[in-house]
Amino acid sequence: MKLVALVILLMIAVMSLVTTITPGSKTYKKPNPVVDLGKEIAKPLTQADHIGPELSSALERTGIKLPSLSGSKNAAKNAGRSMQDLTGETFANLDLPNMNFAGSTLSETQFNGALLDGISLEGASGEATNFKGARMAKANLNAAMFPGADFSGAELREAKARAADFSNALFVDADISFTSLAGSTLNGADLRAAYSAGASFVGVEAKKVRFEGANLTGVRFTNALLHKSTFAGADMKAADLTGAELYGADLSAAVNLTTEQLASACVDGDTKLPPNVTAPRC
Repeated sequence: MKLVALVILLMIAVMSLVTTITPGSKTYKKPNPVVDLGKEIAKPLTQADHIGPELSSALERTGIKLPSLSGSKNAAKNAGRSMQDLTGETFANLDLPNMNFAGSTLSETQFNGALLDGISLEGASGEATNFKGARMAKANLNAAMFPGADFSGAELREAKARAADFSNALFVDADISFTSLAGSTLNGADLRAAYSAGASFVGVEAKKVRFEGANLTGVRFTNALLHKSTFAGADMKAADLTGAELYGADLSAAVNLTTEQLASACVDGDTKLPPNVTAPRC
């Protein structure tokens, strides 16, 4: 388009030169209509480069945005999927960082091996959902309901999973370090060999949970219900068990567990403790 405009201007300039210079008179000043036409055409063309930015700026001030014509793949990839029924769909091995699945139904949905850092699953629900081997650092699972979900080998470092339901879920060999599970339900969950250092289990209901071989260094079990849970080989160094109920729990083979850690916990006659470690019955 610009090339055509330049050709037109060039033709006008030539015509202007021819009509202005008359034979035998170098000072001929009679108005030239072709020159005037050229000037009028040139005005909008010389200002064309300023129209776009000025229009864009004006639209931004009024809150109006021009639609994107770029067809960005990233925009499509990160589009939200909140409040949708995605039962049985597969997102396995896809890169979906910061994706929004809040409030969606995800029963038997496949996320295994996917990159899900920063994903929002707040209020989402589903049964038998597969997150096996997924990377979910700093994910938001607050108030999510995933009973029976498979998080085996998943990385949930620094995730937020407060007031969620993970009953009978699998966290075998998962990384849930520095994750907050405060107020969540984990009855029957399997956390064998899970790396849970620094995690918060404050106020959780975690009855009959398998913690065998898990790294529980510095974990906060404050006021947690740990009835009949098993801790064989679990490293409990510096774990906070203040107010925890350990009725019927098996801590006989727990590692780095001390009497001091259990001083404010509650046990009963069925609780099994390591040799030379005691705890109050209440």
